[in-house]
Amino acid sequence: MAIDAQFWSTAGFTALIGLIAFIAFMAYWSLRRMDDVVLRARMYMNRKRLFAGFLAVAVAMITLFVLVLVGLVFVAADLAMPSTVSLGLFVVSFAFLGVGCYNFYALSRPPTARRPAPEAE
Repeated sequence: MAIDAQFWSTAGFTALIGLIAFIAFMAYWSLRRMDDVVLRARMYMNRKRLFAGFLAVAVAMITLFVLVLVGLVFVAADLAMPSTVSLGLFVVSFAFLGVGCYNFYALSRPPTARRPAPEAE
């Protein structure tokens, strides 16, 4: 096992991604446990989209953390990680991140104005 500068920089990056994944999951969990009274107005009306967005971002960060952790194991064992594993986890992570960002974007859009129905004569 090679414990050198590359190993420690990868370990530090792994710890950073792990911290981000933990914070993202805790943000989702604390928001999920809020009272309905606290979630008012637009956030209350769109709470399903908000929860889905937080959960998607948390899953994306956890998947990215797993990718880095698997890479760390391969570096420690002096093996080359298969590109299909790294590419697969990377694509899954960014797919979930895209879903989460789409949900947050949909929350930030102003509601569409509905036109009144024409009066029947």
